[in-house]
Amino acid sequence: MDKDSEILRRALQRMPAPEPRPEFVDRAFAKATGQARPRGRLAHLVSRWETWTGAVVGAAVAVLFTLFLLRPPGSSPADITLALNETRAIDVLIDSERALEDATIRIVATGSVALEGFEEEREIDWQTHLAPGNNVLSLPVVARSTGAGQLVAVIEHGGRTRRVTVRLNVLDSQTS
Repeated sequence: MDKDSEILRRALQRMPAPEPRPEFVDRAFAKATGQARPRGRLAHLVSRWETWTGAVVGAAVAVLFTLFLLRPPGSSPADITLALNETRAIDVLIDSERALEDATIRIVATGSVALEGFEEEREIDWQTHLAPGNNVLSLPVVARSTGAGQLVAVIEHGGRTRRVTVRLNVLDSQTS
């Protein structure tokens, strides 16, 4: 042994040893004599904080996914707000799986809104061709009174009906 190693060894012997954790001696003897119960994989997994964090995150994702799936088809995720007497083009998205020849589209304006140029009519319809994929109807909407309103697009083709609803809210520009 060289001189530096000897100095280090003596210095380490003079250092105080830390106290063992409670029950350390009992656990060490139990393990040495084979009396210790092996900890199962499930018990180890359940005792980890990562397991519970993952479970919480997974549950949150499952709830959000379920809410997304349970939302009625064609429902609008948010209201559109208009000022009283405002005219605005409101886009309505119609997603078609395939081309629809001679589809009937019916637009119903309810509540506080009307279609510009059709203020006295609450419902208009026409026949058209819808291409496969996204079809956008840009509808000129007039805010006639304060309160809630809706634009409902009803698409009919081959005995099948689909609805797309856009919720609208009209506020008095004087009070906002």
